Parts: sequence; C-alpha cells; structure tokens
Amino acid sequence: MAIKDTIKRHLTIIKLLRKNKYSLKEILDYLSEESTVTGFDLQISERTFKRDREDIEEIWGIVIEHNRRENVYEIVHDDSDILSERLIDSLDMVSVLNRSRNVSKYIYLENRKSNGIMYFNDILYAIENQFVLEFTLNSYWSESSKRKCVPKAIKETHNRYYLIAWDLDKKEFRNFGLDRITDFKLTYQPTESPAIDIAKFYEHAFGIECYNDPQKVILKFHKSQKAYLESLPLHTSQTIVDLNDDFIQVELFVHPTNELVMEIMKYGAICEVIEPQLLKEQVKEKVKEFYTIYF
Repeated sequence: MAIKDTIKRHLTIIKLLRKNKYSLKEILDYLSEESTVTGFDLQISERTFKRDREDIEEIWGIVIEHNRRENVYEIVHDDSDILSERLIDSLDMVSVLNRSRNVSKYIYLENRKSNGIMYFNDILYAIENQFVLEFTLNSYWSESSKRKCVPKAIKETHNRYYLIAWDLDKKEFRNFGLDRITDFKLTYQPTESPAIDIAKFYEHAFGIECYNDPQKVILKFHKSQKAYLESLPLHTSQTIVDLNDDFIQVELFVHPTNELVMEIMKYGAICEVIEPQLLKEQVKEKVKEFYTIYF
C-alpha cells in the first residue's frame, strides 16, 4: 500500500474521530466512501485499523481506544502539538491538491513569493551543530549586506519566517527575514555563541520586535469584534477585562512596538487605545499623518 494512502488514511481517521465517536463498521464504511471521493485507497480491514491506531499514537500522539460499553472508538488523549497540527494541515492540503490537476478552478491561493522554507533543513542542521551560516541580507530600507551568524531558531510571525541568530559581526542576537535572504551558505564551521531562551525572549513580543519593555496595554473595540477577538486573540496574553452591549475591552502584556501600532491602525475607528498613554500618543501621531495626506 502506498505511503501517501496510509498518511491520508491516518488524517481521515483523526479528523473523523475528532468530530465524534463511531463504531468500527461506521469507520470502515466512511473510509470506503472517502476512497471513492478522494481517489486514495483508504479501504482497510479490522486488523489494519488496529495497526493504524498504534501508528497514530506513535506518530501523532493521539490515542484512540475502544469504548466497550458503547461499542465505539473515540479519541481519549490528544497530545498533538503545534508542529503536529501544522503537519496534519499541510499533508491534508497536499492530499486535496493532489485530487485534481484542475484544482485551480475551485481553490484560489495567494500568489506568494518564496518565504525561505527551502533553507529550513540547512538551518536546523546548523542549529544542532552550531555551524556558521553566511548569506546576503536584502533589506527593505538599506543596501544589501553580507552576514555571518550562528543560528538559534526559526520563528514564524504574520505568515513570515525569521532566522534568530547570533550575529558574529554585530556581537548580538538579530532576526533575519528568510524571504529577504540570498546567497545562502552552510559553512560547516562550528563556532561558540551565547545561549538564548527563545520562548522567554519572545514571550511578550507582538510579532518579531522586542525593543521597549513589555507593559500592560488595554484596547477598546466595537462590540462587533467580540467573536473575532475571542476566536483569534491578538496575543497569547490577551484577557477580556470589560464587556457590555456596546464594546469589548481586552488587556495585553506586550512590547509596545511599531508592529503593535500598525495592528491597532488596521482596525481604524473600531479600536481605541485606553492605555498606556504613550501608545495612545503614537497612534494619534499616525492618525495625524493620515489626515495630512488625505485632507
């Protein structure tokens, strides 16, 4: 059986049992129906399903057990992390795109340029071995420059990937947008560099910027944004501090950087900065700039 069929079957079983619990017959019947719809060979025996359950637990961290009282199978433990979920989503998208060569008639994807994923393998290998990376950084604001650094991590922010590394020339930690890197080279030259706790360093970052000390930020939104803010919080620190029929107020604990200002501006008149006062003044200055341009 092709490996792609096995992966697709795992994903199908996981998605099905995340919705509800089902009997073995219902699961096997569903797989048979999906085989017809998707073009993948998903039909299996009871014995193969048992092996799939074991593989799903080992690979995805998801435990599926038989509820003897109800005679159904259900997920009793889901230990999948962010990486596993992203992998599941990616594989599911690949299977969808493979269904038809005419998929462009039905799915409209953004026209994106390279986001630097092609560097991932070399970067991870360099991180594990503390090898030096060399590349050209093509800045949006200044001339291109040659960089040498010891990589520490890859961070995703707002659909972009950034290399977090110790810059050997600047002697400090820097972030580099992978979409702006060219002439990339893995040197295989091991070099010592300071340690850094990436999770702690970016704990209060709104995006990739960390200048200015983190502080409490309170934002007031029009009530129409309640469901959106609850389903997609602005930051992991977000808490709702006030809610009524007219508005919703949320509190964040973040670095008040330009990235945060731009996010606030995106909402226009339906978002108001309550505190801190300095952030309120920064937004006010941006509004004045807009007014100068358009009026």
